[in-house]
Amino acid sequence: MQQYFAKNKDLELEDSDYHHIKNVMRMKAGDVIKVVYDSTVYECKITLVSDKSSFEILSKKQIENHDIKIDVAFSLIKEQKLDFLLQKATEIGVNDFFALNTKRSVVKIDSKKETLKIERWNRICKEAAEQSFRSFVPTIKGILNLDELIKQDYDLKLFCSLNKNTKNIKKVLQKNNKCVKILLVVGPEGGFDPIEEEYLLNNSFISVSLGKNVLRSETAPVVALSMINYEFMR
Repeated sequence: MQQYFAKNKDLELEDSDYHHIKNVMRMKAGDVIKVVYDSTVYECKITLVSDKSSFEILSKKQIENHDIKIDVAFSLIKEQKLDFLLQKATEIGVNDFFALNTKRSVVKIDSKKETLKIERWNRICKEAAEQSFRSFVPTIKGILNLDELIKQDYDLKLFCSLNKNTKNIKKVLQKNNKCVKILLVVGPEGGFDPIEEEYLLNNSFISVSLGKNVLRSETAPVVALSMINYEFMR
């Protein structure tokens, strides 16, 4: 069963969703889909397939949000790798994203292109949220630098590192098991610059290790989110 996110309380979909129903999935009248709006999932039967398909509501279910909210700040990396990061982190259950400019970021985004980039990233998150039956779509809150990142308010702020003085993420999570808002920060290819790491450490961030293996920038948040979900599973 396909799932879509409505853009208003009347359960109207985006034009791209109507196109997907009609031309990609080739649905017919009588087919059933899920439509999500305001943390409520509506099971709907399609009554007309067109450029503005219509449907009737069969049932609805309110979805309870998880107690733990995990945001991810990712350093700017190459497009294909970033697409993977956004897709998989959304599937696993991230709440929202920040993009992050760092010294070793291989990608630099012109301010004129920032809006278009964020719109594209949000579309990727929407598609991944629909595919994984999430009850809401994570959003990219903006492109920040470290000075802006340290001002964000969280109960626990972690960043992945290969530094010798890092702490085991499992032990850190077990020690902070009452947290409800967590920020996970992942560096670019090659990791954070030592000065950046020191800056984060001096501003209430904890340096954590994900194990002995060196993970790619797009893989590290997927692994870390899985570990966090497991430790905080209710």
